[in-house]
Amino acid sequence: MKFTDKLIDAVDKKLERFDPLWQAEHGVGGQRSRYYDKTGVAKWREWRGVKDTFYDYSAWLKNLAAMAGMVASAPLPILKGFWEYRWMGSYLGTFMFIDRLFEGYRGTELRIAHMNMYGIVQNLTKKIAFILANDKRLGGGPDSDKCIPFDETIPPLFLKGFKGLTPVPMQTLPEFIICDIDQHIEPYYIDVAESFGLAADVCSRCAAEAGVALDDAFPILGKVMLSTNMPCNASEATSMFQRRRIGLPDFPVTMAMQHAEKEAIPYSRQELLNAIAFVEEHYGVKYDWDTFYKYAEIMNEQNAIELEKWEIFKTPYSALSGIAETLYKLYEWQSANGADPYFNKIDRKVIEIMRQAYEDKYQPFGGKTRHRAFLWGPSAVYYTDFPTWTQNCWGITIVLNMDSTMGYNQIDTSDREKALDDLTALEQRATMRHHAVGGWDNVNAVWDWAKKFNCDMVLMNDNIACKGMLGVHAMMEEQARDLGFHFIFIEHDLEDSRTVSRQDMRNCVNNYMSVVLNEKPLDPTIVEFDDSQAY
Repeated sequence: MKFTDKLIDAVDKKLERFDPLWQAEHGVGGQRSRYYDKTGVAKWREWRGVKDTFYDYSAWLKNLAAMAGMVASAPLPILKGFWEYRWMGSYLGTFMFIDRLFEGYRGTELRIAHMNMYGIVQNLTKKIAFILANDKRLGGGPDSDKCIPFDETIPPLFLKGFKGLTPVPMQTLPEFIICDIDQHIEPYYIDVAESFGLAADVCSRCAAEAGVALDDAFPILGKVMLSTNMPCNASEATSMFQRRRIGLPDFPVTMAMQHAEKEAIPYSRQELLNAIAFVEEHYGVKYDWDTFYKYAEIMNEQNAIELEKWEIFKTPYSALSGIAETLYKLYEWQSANGADPYFNKIDRKVIEIMRQAYEDKYQPFGGKTRHRAFLWGPSAVYYTDFPTWTQNCWGITIVLNMDSTMGYNQIDTSDREKALDDLTALEQRATMRHHAVGGWDNVNAVWDWAKKFNCDMVLMNDNIACKGMLGVHAMMEEQARDLGFHFIFIEHDLEDSRTVSRQDMRNCVNNYMSVVLNEKPLDPTIVEFDDSQAY
């Protein structure tokens, strides 16, 4: 052993009492001990040993540099954005959000997690700078009329065929991403929507998006907008509110909801062609199939690597799991979707590390995992750091989330007709589209996913305001019992933490683990705590 390694080991041994994992194991503290009461603000950074603490802090600085680069690239629009939009202030909580995401992470899983997160940060910061620099509410910019704003649940890949135009997901900045960082921002927009007469018992995501539109908090870009019926009926109503308030010419990309039916592909395929024709008419450009093929190949590589990751996920030796897997894949698929080759660089590095970890029979989280769970949950599991908490508190590792099961098929780039069919199949299985809508088979597929990844537990989305999911509760309970899965419904109100708090969500797991399974927590400090004022 090298002298430096011996020195590091000696320092680690001397300072191990400051490690929250060591504290929890020895009954003298834990993860929550370092936080100010009721907040997500830590008194000091998590001590993980010399190497991991240094790496974690280096990753923090790298994210800070990306944020600084964003401001430097468009200082005046960024300043105007903070002045104009309430949601911009919430992005200041990004650093605390990331710190909480990876609590308890060590070694290989920590490195992969930060690689994935930096991919999101670098892409998102560039997107914020570009959008604000061209936002017509803030004075506009050189590319204001070269943007194609579209509903965030439309995968942007098919719009990349418009050479010289930039697809911009409308809801990503003020709603889709920021709700994962800040639990307090969307209730404001929900209240705005309700003050205009919107019913209070609708899906909080749709209510929040409607509130953003009514509050004039959407950046305005482009000449037209593309809305959609994805993922559900409630989102169709949201699109109507947005269309009326924003006032741009709109084309609704209404994809087949029963997308497993044989008639779905021809119908949805025509919808994509109609959307392309609509953009061509209003922007005076022609769709370039060669450009599309270039980005389709990028998406194909992302999906190919994802399927290889799945093979490793089936084993106990995956160094990628939990929030590091599901949040990354959600963003990579939904917001990048073949448009950013940087994600391919990350995927190549990550899969190499995963292969080596598998060869070494490396068990993440110190081998303390007790249960393997398939998570069937949307955005409420992100702002609560839920997958991280389940591992740290109860030893439940989230092997895969439903957000990672979106379209993973390859796109043929040698034949236009085949490419269209493959693209349609990809687009039909967008965010939430293959999980809670489109027929009973989509919801019921959770058991096949759980079996495929050797899970003994399923944590199921129980959105109290989702009219679709409310009807399957008892049937899912019965099937779980018959199939032999530990099964927990996680109650939440999606983006409104006032209805079902973070602690209420955690108690769904606490009660099952302590009463039904009679297990003891790995870290008692995070069984029950008040973080109602946290981001």
